[in-house]
Amino acid sequence: MTVSQEADPLDRRILVTGDVNTGKTTQCRRWLEALCRQGLGHRIALLDLAPTIPPDLARARGMRGVGGELRPPPECGVLDLRALLVPPRLSSTSDAEALAKARDNAEVIDALIARLRPERDILFINDVTLFLQARTATRLIDTADFGSRTTIIVNGYRGERLGGGELTRHEAAEMAELVRLFSATGEVLHFTQRYDVSH
Repeated sequence: MTVSQEADPLDRRILVTGDVNTGKTTQCRRWLEALCRQGLGHRIALLDLAPTIPPDLARARGMRGVGGELRPPPECGVLDLRALLVPPRLSSTSDAEALAKARDNAEVIDALIARLRPERDILFINDVTLFLQARTATRLIDTADFGSRTTIIVNGYRGERLGGGELTRHEAAEMAELVRLFSATGEVLHFTQRYDVSH
């Protein structure tokens, strides 16, 4: 674990990237729990965009542990925004089908983002890649009003295991742009070591 991961996340802008099962969500959970222990839950908004992946589908695709949810500790006051989202790549048989599902997801995510409030100045976004599959990094920064947030912690997929196609190309380009923007204004942590999802 690096010093950057161990340090208090308050007043930082952190983007965590990596392939599947590298511990991105687990690290964000540690940070979320740390801030809640400080009594800051009333300032936190959590936008959880992890898709709902049926276990049999994950097993069939060899993707155990993909799409982990990020949940706040109970009764800590976090604004917990989530919805039923599908995994476009894992659940589709063609590029066209995957792109259509990504667009449907993006409309649901747009509605969640509209529920963010300025007084929630600490923002967590789990699995931002579902937004980037049909939207842009700059749109995320504008609509989620990054400028008004004191702390921003975002994680998302950046790797090789989920395959190619038009959706992946768009997502990868927008993730690269998000990396560029976070590199200029905050921190980027790229996880490479496979995380044991059995624990």
